[in-house]
Amino acid sequence: MKTLLSLYLVLAVILAQFFAAYFFSKGRTSYWKAFSALVLCISIYLFGYLMIINSSNLQEMIFWNQFQYFGLPFISVLWLLVALLHTKTIYSLNTSRAILLFSIPVITFFMRLTNHWHHLFYTKWEAKQFYGYYSLYMERGFWYYINISYTILCLLLTVIIYFIGYQRNKIDNTRSHFFVFLFASLLPLIGIALVLFAFDERSIDYSALIMPVSLLIISYGILKYDFLEIKTLARETIFENNFAGMVVLGPGKRIIDYNKAAENFFAAVNITLKNYPIEHVLAGEPKLLEIFESVDSQDFSLLIDGEERFFEIDVLPLGDSRDGNTRMLKSIRDVTEERKMQEKLKFLATTDSLSGLYNRAEFMNLAQREFSRAKRNNEELSLLIMDLDNFKTINDTFGHAAGDEVIREMGSMIKSSFRRTDIAGRIGGEEFAVVLKNASLADAKRLAEQFRENIARRKVIFGKQEIGVTVSIGVASIRNNNDASNNITDILKIADDALYKAKAKGRNCVVAMEME
Repeated sequence: MKTLLSLYLVLAVILAQFFAAYFFSKGRTSYWKAFSALVLCISIYLFGYLMIINSSNLQEMIFWNQFQYFGLPFISVLWLLVALLHTKTIYSLNTSRAILLFSIPVITFFMRLTNHWHHLFYTKWEAKQFYGYYSLYMERGFWYYINISYTILCLLLTVIIYFIGYQRNKIDNTRSHFFVFLFASLLPLIGIALVLFAFDERSIDYSALIMPVSLLIISYGILKYDFLEIKTLARETIFENNFAGMVVLGPGKRIIDYNKAAENFFAAVNITLKNYPIEHVLAGEPKLLEIFESVDSQDFSLLIDGEERFFEIDVLPLGDSRDGNTRMLKSIRDVTEERKMQEKLKFLATTDSLSGLYNRAEFMNLAQREFSRAKRNNEELSLLIMDLDNFKTINDTFGHAAGDEVIREMGSMIKSSFRRTDIAGRIGGEEFAVVLKNASLADAKRLAEQFRENIARRKVIFGKQEIGVTVSIGVASIRNNNDASNNITDILKIADDALYKAKAKGRNCVVAMEME
């Protein structure tokens, strides 16, 4: 009898240890962790009972009974926690839930550990022999009944949760795995009932004998339906391990679930996610609250560690909104690098790399847009075309690298000399143009003259050489929308004619012309 019982328990402990390691290695979600912790506690409990029945010394038996309580008080509450997480009754174990669920098991552990001081858990110990093995008989104290009552409550709640899940699910395969867990959760209750009402007769721990059967039933469910593997793997791959932050909002826009990426996103702005309504969590961030309360996808920028970062916040409705219980998934994706890449590509496509000004295509596009706007609003607009004098001579005398440096200096001077709202571009090899918004011909001519003088005084340093540069400028403008022209190329031609006259006058001068 002793040999068979020992063999049975050895196999049960090995099975429990295997599953504890297996479940722990499969994932990092709360569900997996709770299940692996449950099986580990069961294996500790069973190993302790195995050692008790193989001991003949009362003190050894008492020691192994105490060893059992490293796992025993936590089995029922972990069983309940697994049910809560598996059925999505809760989505995570926060601090308040942990305190609520584990207070009595933790107290029980310390009550058993210190029982020799107060005898509130067990009041009397005795070794009894049955069928060739010794069993430990204990008279129960006050706290034992508190602990066993809480154990029964947890297991009853577990059974109820699985029963509700079984009733609600219409898919046969899903109903079947709920039934497996339901049946496996009923067996420990039977074991507890036998311990309470039949323990005195033979001092047998019926729960320890029944627990391996529950593990075998659960193992059967895992192998047959594979629901732990598929559901948790899908959750980890799609939800938990997603680079995008994900927040699930339930009825009343209450946060009911979120992944690590979402937790990190909110931590960056000193917000801790909790299972509260979103208006409570984001009370101090009205702009972010407005986005999360909206049913539309939106873009959002945030200053994090001194850097502006850009996010796309998408919305996916969950379930049928017509039932009045609106649920949605908010996906938070950091698109900062994408935006930077887009800006870089846009810059490369629209900017002259040498001068840093707009290239010809982009300048013409922006100039035409501003020209049309000015005509539409009956506003003044002027255009400057500037050409570096004797640029070929600079290249021939100092080299093309020096010519490039002159172009760079010209671009820098244009940027610093005109308004940020003006449009400046390099439209040819040594030719530049500037659109001056809301500027009359007289204003444009005055600004052009100032710029010409600044260029003439400026020396471009190349190596150890100083290069003198001058510029010829043609100026044209429109006065009102009565002008016949509807295209920027018309005013561009007038400015180009003015530039030609400036060149003919001996260069390094400004000529202004007005459209008829």
